[in-house]
Amino acid sequence: MSYSILSTWSGAREHPRHPPRHRRSRVHRGFTLVELLVVIAIIGVLVGLLLPAVQAAREAARRADCQNRMRQIVLASHNYESATKRLPGYAGEHAPLAVNMVGGIVRTDKKGVPWMVQILPHMEQEQLAKNLGRICDTIPAAVPISQSDYSFIEAVVQGFYCPSRRDAKSYPLLAPFKDRYGEYGARTDYAMCGGAAYSADPNLAGVDLEAEGVWSLGNKIQMKEITDGTSNTLFIGEKAMSSIRYKTGSDYGDRAPLAGMPEYHGVTNSYVRFIARGTHSDVPDSCTSCHDFGSAHIPGWNAVMADGSIRTVSYTADMKVLKAVASIAGREVATLDN
Repeated sequence: MSYSILSTWSGAREHPRHPPRHRRSRVHRGFTLVELLVVIAIIGVLVGLLLPAVQAAREAARRADCQNRMRQIVLASHNYESATKRLPGYAGEHAPLAVNMVGGIVRTDKKGVPWMVQILPHMEQEQLAKNLGRICDTIPAAVPISQSDYSFIEAVVQGFYCPSRRDAKSYPLLAPFKDRYGEYGARTDYAMCGGAAYSADPNLAGVDLEAEGVWSLGNKIQMKEITDGTSNTLFIGEKAMSSIRYKTGSDYGDRAPLAGMPEYHGVTNSYVRFIARGTHSDVPDSCTSCHDFGSAHIPGWNAVMADGSIRTVSYTADMKVLKAVASIAGREVATLDN
């Protein structure tokens, strides 16, 4: 009996506690080619829908940055006016090319640098202003400057560039600026308003001045001369340029470096603009860009009024209003709305 029990117990130990299971073969199913193509197509559509929104957001940020830079420019200009009792402006330059500034007289007794350099001490760039002033005032125009002074001609002031248009750096110089200043020079994307003008023939480049603006040939104006009201007078705006010449230095309205060259007749075209034919967004090639306001922004161009307020001006803005705000004493009151 005892043997039988032991045999039974031993036999029980020989069997596994759990009977073996039948193993099932598992098939790992992946995406088919059609499913992958559908997923890729959906992702492509989503990216296509999202990309314009991202680009629009980035451009809005750049436009706001542009306005902030212009706000710093007008603040520096007001500080300059507080110190000198006159707004920055004329420094002995000739009238812009193809602009008949009736009654304007070139002051050969005046020396100096363009309005952008005049305000540099109020933009924490006092040393650069001194060096550019030294170069322009003490070295004859026909004499090339020394290579040790090239760095001042190339010195970039970030606040003078629109971030939607180009990087803040120096760009190639062409003759006659290249002959005097070297290969590269810093630029500005902003221009002071020279007034309201008209063109007898819109197909021709030339314009005639109708009413004087903040930049006046032969004179730096005082605030009290802005009788139309500082909030109704255009002070500084974005200058129009050829969109294919941002980086070449060959646009007729962008050839002069910050240092300027008062003796050259075309220097003022780089930093003075007029309300004459209307404003426009930058196009690949335009023979009138050296006179007009405009920008690379889609909604319109940024403008600063003489009181420091900022406006975004539509490219389709009424020309009568634009001409009214371009003059400082036109005896008309016009409001330039956003």
